[in-house]
Amino acid sequence: MNKIAAIILLLICSLQLYGQKNMNQEPYPYGNPVITHMYTADAAPKVMPDGRLWMVTSVDHKDGGGYSTMHALHAFSTDDMVNWVDHGEILGINDFDVPEGEDWAIWAPDIIYRNGTYYLYFPMRNKLKDGKIDRYVAVAESDRMDKRFTITNPRMKGVERAGLDPSVFIDDDGVAYLYWNQALMGELTEDMREIKGEMFKLDYGANNFMEAAWMHKRNGKYYYNYHTRYNGKVAPSNPNDSERKKSHLDYSMGDSPKGPLKHMGVINYELGYNTIGGPKMPNQEYVPWRLTQSNHGAVVEYHGQEYFFYHTSALSSWRHDKFKERGVWTQRSVCVDSLNYRADGSVIPVQQTVKGVDKVIINQAFGVTLNRKDAITENADIKRRYFLAQNEDIIKFENVDLGSGYYYFEVEFEATEINSKIEVRKGSPNGLLMGTLLLNSRVLTANNGISQTFLREANGLNDIYLIIKSEGDTKVKFWKPRFFAGSPKKLKI
Repeated sequence: MNKIAAIILLLICSLQLYGQKNMNQEPYPYGNPVITHMYTADAAPKVMPDGRLWMVTSVDHKDGGGYSTMHALHAFSTDDMVNWVDHGEILGINDFDVPEGEDWAIWAPDIIYRNGTYYLYFPMRNKLKDGKIDRYVAVAESDRMDKRFTITNPRMKGVERAGLDPSVFIDDDGVAYLYWNQALMGELTEDMREIKGEMFKLDYGANNFMEAAWMHKRNGKYYYNYHTRYNGKVAPSNPNDSERKKSHLDYSMGDSPKGPLKHMGVINYELGYNTIGGPKMPNQEYVPWRLTQSNHGAVVEYHGQEYFFYHTSALSSWRHDKFKERGVWTQRSVCVDSLNYRADGSVIPVQQTVKGVDKVIINQAFGVTLNRKDAITENADIKRRYFLAQNEDIIKFENVDLGSGYYYFEVEFEATEINSKIEVRKGSPNGLLMGTLLLNSRVLTANNGISQTFLREANGLNDIYLIIKSEGDTKVKFWKPRFFAGSPKKLKI
């Protein structure tokens, strides 16, 4: 009987760890998490060219089973930060030819748009027949966010070392970087499919990195957040035990995406720490999911407010027993709360809530075209249908109203033999660099003669400066300069 009892106890413990049937089907009563019809984790949010905020997530299985059962990536979008649309699975384990006897899983992804293509980066965790674990990063691409992606690089070179949690970042000068596990990073090639040169370790000013790297930029400063190493389970009687290393998200900041960075402290405390509102664990003063550990964060700015994406087991706790227990930490759900800063640029740690964020209302045009008749320049030629300029020429547009924010800029252009660029600045010729257009044959072919760039801090009433960067006397011919993605497009039903 003792053996039988031990087996039963083991099965009960396994269910608590890896998942239980979702017996409670009543509507989830709070605003966080934001997706409540399925389990989602590891959100990667980005503003896309349609002006909507999209996120790609990994998926935890509804019946549990742990991280090895993560077999899909889903896409969601919102136009107001409150109401989310599920666009379905964009990549899954069936897109791979998994050998018989092996167990493959897809973990935390990231996504980015560049010149007509959406690039999806995701880590594979493959258990081989001999029991060994193979980890690496793959790339998939699509011309739309709401349709299935095609794998274009099944295994990135240069990311062999513990390829986990890839995070992609394009700086305002047009250079793209990939960050991943062990605080490793590298510059991406222009086709966004490989690492250019050798990877290297980012100096982030500390020695507590575990996983979940994410880079964002604000006011010229670079912010790198990550999940810290932790030890020990959260004790119900003392969840804030000072002797236990916490499952925090820390951050470092500095003046270069390649480091060195200064470690600044916590950006997001453990899940459920000091959460405002919500249910309490029976006989305790904290929310039930305070006792779970899994932290993964991402940052995005949308019309004047920065948002922090993370995940908790709140939905799992509700589905299993209406908040009587902690839920399961491998059944996670994406939450969103505001991210704010002090005057010196340091981060105020995220205040986790069950309410979530307020609805965003956007009242402005989708695009703002810069009219040739309004252009001011000393050296560039303004023709009837186009601009003709060369290296260091400056074209100015006065009093351009960018409202609460425009997230992309584009021009149509004619091919040149020399690679050229157009810097998009505001305030002065040496003012804030919001983004950089690449003018070369690859972009011309890939995006039908249009060069586009993501923009940061393109808001308010400003003088706009287009600064031409080319070699020698090379002439750059372009037309139809336009800001766009200033308001979200409605979805076609």
